[in-house]
Amino acid sequence: MIARVAMCSLHGWTMAVTAVFVLLSASALSQEKRVNAIVSLKAVNSGQTYEVTITSEEPFLRSDLPVLRIGDQEITISRARAPDQHYAQTFLLTAEQYGKVKSGDRVAFQWGSGEGRRQLEMGTLDKSRLNK
Repeated sequence: MIARVAMCSLHGWTMAVTAVFVLLSASALSQEKRVNAIVSLKAVNSGQTYEVTITSEEPFLRSDLPVLRIGDQEITISRARAPDQHYAQTFLLTAEQYGKVKSGDRVAFQWGSGEGRRQLEMGTLDKSRLNK
């Protein structure tokens, strides 16, 4: 009987320590500094496609369509940077779309297409950063 009580007590302590560790880990991850920014601009497929990767203070996981606005264009083709990176998103521009944007264009992310949506400011486009 004493052994059974001791075992339950040990199990309880193990669960409590595990719970505290999980909470501390989650807190540390949530404290990680994230910023809204353009982190890369790359030409792929011999310049037929261009990739703009952004990061956000908020995860990109939502049910609405992710949209990147560059100047007056809406870019809607995107993919997660990696399956476990919910704070980074890569948008794909055609050569024609890339040709229409210019350095200094405002870049913003929004959920859903159209005007009047809440936006996350990403700064301005700098075409001189291509493939750097």
